[in-house]
Amino acid sequence: MCARCAAPLNAHRVCTKCRYHAPLTSAQRIDQLTDRGTFQEHDRHMWSGNPIHFSAGAASYEKQLVRAQAETGLLDAVVTGRAQVMGMSVVVAIFDFRFLGGSMGAVVGEKIARALDSARRARMPVIVVCSSGGARIQEGMVALFQMAKTTLCAARLREQGLPLLTVLTDPTMGGVLASFASMGDVILAEPHARISFVGPRVHEKAIGDAVPPGTAEFALQHGTIDAIVERENLRRVIGHLAALLHSPDAGHNKRVALPRLSPLSGSGRPVWETVELARHPARPTGRDFAQRVFHDAFELHGDRSGEDDASIMACLGTLHGRPVVVVAQDRHAANGGRARPSGYRKAQRAFTLAERFSLPLITLVDTPGAATDAESEAAGITGAVAESLARLSRLRTVVINVVVGEGGSGGALALSVGDRLLMLENAIFSVIGPEAASTILYRDAEHARELAGQLKLTARDLFGLRLVDRVVAEQPPAHEAPDIVATMLRQALTEELASLDQVPIKTILSRREAKFRHASGLRGRLRLFMRPSAGVGEEDARRA
Repeated sequence: MCARCAAPLNAHRVCTKCRYHAPLTSAQRIDQLTDRGTFQEHDRHMWSGNPIHFSAGAASYEKQLVRAQAETGLLDAVVTGRAQVMGMSVVVAIFDFRFLGGSMGAVVGEKIARALDSARRARMPVIVVCSSGGARIQEGMVALFQMAKTTLCAARLREQGLPLLTVLTDPTMGGVLASFASMGDVILAEPHARISFVGPRVHEKAIGDAVPPGTAEFALQHGTIDAIVERENLRRVIGHLAALLHSPDAGHNKRVALPRLSPLSGSGRPVWETVELARHPARPTGRDFAQRVFHDAFELHGDRSGEDDASIMACLGTLHGRPVVVVAQDRHAANGGRARPSGYRKAQRAFTLAERFSLPLITLVDTPGAATDAESEAAGITGAVAESLARLSRLRTVVINVVVGEGGSGGALALSVGDRLLMLENAIFSVIGPEAASTILYRDAEHARELAGQLKLTARDLFGLRLVDRVVAEQPPAHEAPDIVATMLRQALTEELASLDQVPIKTILSRREAKFRHASGLRGRLRLFMRPSAGVGEEDARRA
């Protein structure tokens, strides 16, 4: 029965009425998450001593351990081993809160470290299901140092490009949360799980507030986890993510024979009409195209620093069965689609995932520009844009950029550095919006139409300037036939990825650098500005 409303629990121990997720034992977790009969436990016979000879009141630490072992049938608070999840071989570590609150002492830390090391040697994904009050008080600084040990092992796993998926269940706190649990490549949580650095009693004592802010919903809102997943769906979601991030074909592109699309198609139209089409309110956004072009998309949330900017979407998905990482802008999001620094930090998280797991990165650009309000300036918007440019320029994986709507200035360029730049036929990409250009040059917006033609901002213009590699046809325009245009884009992306098959990463990087080093409108020789020598007039100096 439900502990909150007394209604029956379903087979997953979730209340059929209020949806309360009742606690699970480690054995129940293993049964629900892993393929039947595949779990093989490791390091089963490890148990803790009393490293600091701790005793509180009448019960010594040894007696507390014996009691917990008798009540749970476990020797300590975590069970580790190998299993399969949806047919994928993985290493798992499952906490059991019944054992001294799932606290992490020397044995728990060592078993987590060994599990991570085992996965690194076997090149397997790791799944950790956390339920813990934090570091074990009874082991003092020995327990605290387990945070450093487990984090180090998680970092070594990361260096090898192997996925760590963490699931935060009720409760996950303290030293577990502040170490390996927060290093997951994807971090999931169950609904309403308590997630915070300290528990309510410590929080009340330190802050004076009886209720700490940490819940799964609070964490999702502030960008510290990626998703809240109902228990019934957890096995499927974890299996899907493990497969995406650990595909045996992740680093080896499959060649797909497709007919070559014409780089320029359709008849030209007035430039201002193209501007209006790019900004059409019914035109699919980058987010819309991400959902139409890619399959099995799993959205990632947050910048891991307190915010989750909805104007930039990051997700894992597949393109003709091939795992990819997608970053898409959404001009219909709050703030008019102008990304804040946290949006670019979220994009950089996705860049890192793509590089770590050797997955192609595809960006879908659609923004009037980056946010420039006082809050964004104070948070470092210029630095965030610069860091995105720097990361993309040296990212050690294939990068394809697509302008699907309006590409506005540096806020769009921050997601447009890569190996191939595509534009939809009715998209635009400009150093500045025509209205803003008119305001600067004429002190009003009346000359926007005139300037639009001079800015050379259409896909056809930029292809002619050799700044864009390919134009994807829109027949009819995207807002009239979004599925047709999405199919055209999917075909173009598949063909572009196939063209980069088997190209060594060193060659990819050198070509990328050459592409942008050679993107200039210089003619003749560069001449330095110099102080004029005798006999050279001021007018000649100015011409020099």
